[in-house]
Amino acid sequence: MPMHLPEPPHGVADDVRSKLHQFADEGKFTSKALHGARKEQLDVSTPHQVFSMGLDDVLAGGGVDRAEPAGWRYLVEEGGQPIASAETSAGPDGTQEVSRFVEGPFVAATDKAVKIVRKLPKLEATGFELRLLRIPAVYQMALWLHSAEEDLLVPLEPSSIGKEGKAMPADEFFSDLAELARTTSFRS
Repeated sequence: MPMHLPEPPHGVADDVRSKLHQFADEGKFTSKALHGARKEQLDVSTPHQVFSMGLDDVLAGGGVDRAEPAGWRYLVEEGGQPIASAETSAGPDGTQEVSRFVEGPFVAATDKAVKIVRKLPKLEATGFELRLLRIPAVYQMALWLHSAEEDLLVPLEPSSIGKEGKAMPADEFFSDLAELARTTSFRS
């Protein structure tokens, strides 16, 4: 059973594409890759739900059970090559709205990690749903492979705990992250 890309709420992908093309038409992009992209080659791929955790959750020994849904994320591609990501968040009425387009190291790291995890033998035995876990207080993002049987996390480069591209059991990931949080002054 291969990695499962979850189905976002109805119409979200179309809304993201529409906003992407609108921004391109109106020249609203200021970041290098999106500003220079050709609209007719822009598309979105690899939908995954975004979850977020706070530093207190990590320090309290929390795991994926403490992660809160934060929205949806897509890779933005130009001619099949990822150049940015598009994110949504819940609007006032609860529907998903495009909240931002982002360029930077986590875009390429996401693409690279997805390619790595697609080759994992474990994916053949157990179907995993692709998610993203964001822990801003420790500058950590990880692909989250979720199944009913287990959760694996793949730190994205640059990772505050290292181990980029390595699929780790959730308890190992959170143990490393909690140790880092306790020994580093991330608190203000």
